[in-house]
Amino acid sequence: MKQTLHQYLMQYRSVFKKRSFDIFYWLIMGILCTEEVRFIQFVYDSFIKKHTDKVLNSIYYFLSYSKFPIEALTTITVSIALSLIPEKLRQNTLFITIDDTLQAKYGAKFDCYVKHFDHTKKNGTKYLNGHCFVSVVLNIPLYYQDKAKYLSIPIGYRLYSKEQNKLEMASQIIKYIMPQLEMFQVILLCDSWYSKGAILDTVKEFDNLEIVAAVRHDTAMYDLPPASTGGKGRPRKKGRKLNAREFSYSKIGEYYVAEKKVMANLFEKPIYVTVTTTDIKPFSSIRVFISSINPDEIKTINTALNTKGALNDQNEDECTSKTLTTYRMRWNIEVMFYQHKFFWSFGNYMVRNKAAIERYVNLLFVAYTFACLLPFMDKRYEKYQFKSPQLIKRAVGVQITKELIFDSFVLSFESAKIYSTIKESVQGFLNKDWVA
Repeated sequence: MKQTLHQYLMQYRSVFKKRSFDIFYWLIMGILCTEEVRFIQFVYDSFIKKHTDKVLNSIYYFLSYSKFPIEALTTITVSIALSLIPEKLRQNTLFITIDDTLQAKYGAKFDCYVKHFDHTKKNGTKYLNGHCFVSVVLNIPLYYQDKAKYLSIPIGYRLYSKEQNKLEMASQIIKYIMPQLEMFQVILLCDSWYSKGAILDTVKEFDNLEIVAAVRHDTAMYDLPPASTGGKGRPRKKGRKLNAREFSYSKIGEYYVAEKKVMANLFEKPIYVTVTTTDIKPFSSIRVFISSINPDEIKTINTALNTKGALNDQNEDECTSKTLTTYRMRWNIEVMFYQHKFFWSFGNYMVRNKAAIERYVNLLFVAYTFACLLPFMDKRYEKYQFKSPQLIKRAVGVQITKELIFDSFVLSFESAKIYSTIKESVQGFLNKDWVA
């Protein structure tokens, strides 16, 4: 396992200088082998110090002052993920999900520490003191039990500051990785907060990038422009303004759903809009979704659209709207945020400057991605495919810890005078454990 991890992380070698890469390697290993990363010093005291001669200050210096670009980590992670897609699935659509998450912090001396509005709070104050992180997730198709299934992996976190808005931050990450995805059909998934401004401009910039997103329920929609009559004047770009109440609805499960090809101020070309409501008469609980691509052209035939939790348990009869089916994959990023916060110690960073905080959370996603991709890279761990990353992390951590203990034990008895029979017995035990 040590060798497997080292070979995986060697793909990031070009990002670092020699000494920095060594610290990077041990930090990732420490994150994987520590049940709960309470803070950086805890990882150092409980793991790194026991197996290396590194000093604690070198870890803090690496996070705060090393000049390795986070964008380079993103590029390499995307490259690793794309290399795992089977040839037969390379015609399938790739999905990029963007969203942000809040992290409470107690202490006003952290960089970018501000008061944020928390829309998830249902009682008490709706404001939270701490940090906001913008995240981008890549969803790739892989084979699982002879069927195609999408795996979601994080490819970048950015710490929000008042110097740049969240739309621009997410847009920069997307622009950075799109050259690597030029051979794929790519669809961007986001909620109504992101379906505007710089994000829509980014979608228009790339020919192979489309968007499926929620929008405000009062978004203006127009009929398709009427056919040109050949008369004088410029032909109309839009038809009459539409009222979503007038759409033709059908009952799907608990909701009434209507789909229509319309014009909107968001794009110059026609888009496909899907409207859902719980009741047609009062027209309540309205949600509006747009797709810049004809839903029938989304290349996910016979493919489960997400990992455990949302669509894999849905019957085809329960959801006939491909726009809604595709949009549901966005929920994977919420699941990932939950996993990072409750099982991967996402918020337990005790470094203050912005650069160190961003580097820590991005090192965390490198470790998380390794746990997700390991079952597809090493056949010995294929039983963990699409299993909980926490389960994989524990298995990896246990194996690495055993190997480190065995290594130190072997080094000690090789330098001491010991009967050959005992040495052979110990070596046999080690070989048996390796085979297992």
